[in-house]
Parts: sequence; structure tokens; C-alpha cells
Amino acid sequence: MKPFAAICTKYPRLALFLAFCALFAALCAEGLVVTVRPIGGTTANTGSPASGLQFSPKAYVARIWSTRVVPAALHESVPLTKLLAAMARDKSATLRKFGHRVSGSYNMLVRFGGHVSRIDTSSPIGTITVDVAKSAHVVPVKVAIGPVILGTTLRDALKFISFGEFLNQIQYGDVADELNSQVAKKVIAPLQLARLEGERVEVSGAYTYDTANPRDITVTPVILRVETGASR
Repeated sequence: MKPFAAICTKYPRLALFLAFCALFAALCAEGLVVTVRPIGGTTANTGSPASGLQFSPKAYVARIWSTRVVPAALHESVPLTKLLAAMARDKSATLRKFGHRVSGSYNMLVRFGGHVSRIDTSSPIGTITVDVAKSAHVVPVKVAIGPVILGTTLRDALKFISFGEFLNQIQYGDVADELNSQVAKKVIAPLQLARLEGERVEVSGAYTYDTANPRDITVTPVILRVETGASR
């Protein structure tokens, strides 16, 4: 038996490795081996989902915040009292009309005003409670103030953002996190939270309808204005 044939018989994995090396060397000699680069080229920190692996959620959110997110909260939000009244008449039709369904949940952009009746900073997932007048009673609405803001409510309420834009679930999730970070930095950080109790505020933001607890309304704010001099 020839030496190479003997090696192949005794050490088949070694023979396979040697054959691969020979093939690779031949391809290199013919110029057929190419360098594979990540999808989207080499430009880092890009805010375009089409950039593939080079996509930057931070750059993406910075690009859309003032041009798309804030205008959507201003012009596409529905008055919360109108939404609740419509839901009392026909919940399913109202959710389909105003909501953006993502992963089985309906998410909506809403706006409302009222007085702050409570400030809860007992945990990092802080909230203020805004009493919104509806007919003859008051609806307590929680507004996320962080410093930790969780969930995907804001991302999912924005109809122009869809999973299909992104390379994978990680990028899609990172966009939700970065939107929440922008809320904490741009909306909440400038406020003097300790002084909000009793003040009247105007809020535009995102709300996910909770089928298990429909009376629990928690809003992730995009706009939160304090009406100076409008205390009770």
C-alpha cells in the first residue's frame, strides 16, 4: 500500500484536512478566494437598518427622534378620554382602529392632561400618577419617569417601525431600549420631579392595552409639559 493511501486508511480525518488545505491553496493560486465582509460594508455607527451588522440603534433613534417620533406623538395621538369612551362602546373595533398590533398586543399613541396626584420613586421603575377627568369621574393614569423605563410600548406604538426593517430580533429589541433611553434623557431628565405633585401636566406618549388589567393605564411619555401656575 502506498504511504498516502495508508495514511488515509489509518487517519481519515487527517487525510480530509490535508485535502482541504490542498484545495484552499489551489483556490488562492487561481484568485478565487474572496474576503467576506459584514452586510452593509465597513461604515460603523450607521442609523440605517439597511446597514446590516453595522447598524447602530443609538444613531437610528437619534435620527428619527425629532423628525418622526415627536411629530407622531403630536399629530397621530388620540385623546385618551375619546379612546376610553370609544372602547366602552366597542373595544375590539376601537383597538383595531387606533392600535398598532405587535406580538398580540395593541399599542396606541395617546394624549391627555391632568393634575399629578402621586409621585412614586420607591423603585428605579418610577411613575407619576396623573388624574385625568372623564365625564363625572377621574381616571388615574401612570406615566413612566424611570430612571429605568422598561418594555417595548413606545417602539410598538410607532407604526413606521417594523421588525422587517432590521437584520434580527436583537437589533429590533435594541431600538426599543434606545427609545426608552431617549425618553429618560430628553423627556424626564429636564423635569424637577420632586415639585410635580399638584401640578397640571400635558402628556403625549405610548400606551399598551393590558387585556388582563384594562384599568391599568401606563404611558411612556414622548412629550411631558408642566403648565406653570396651573396647580390645584
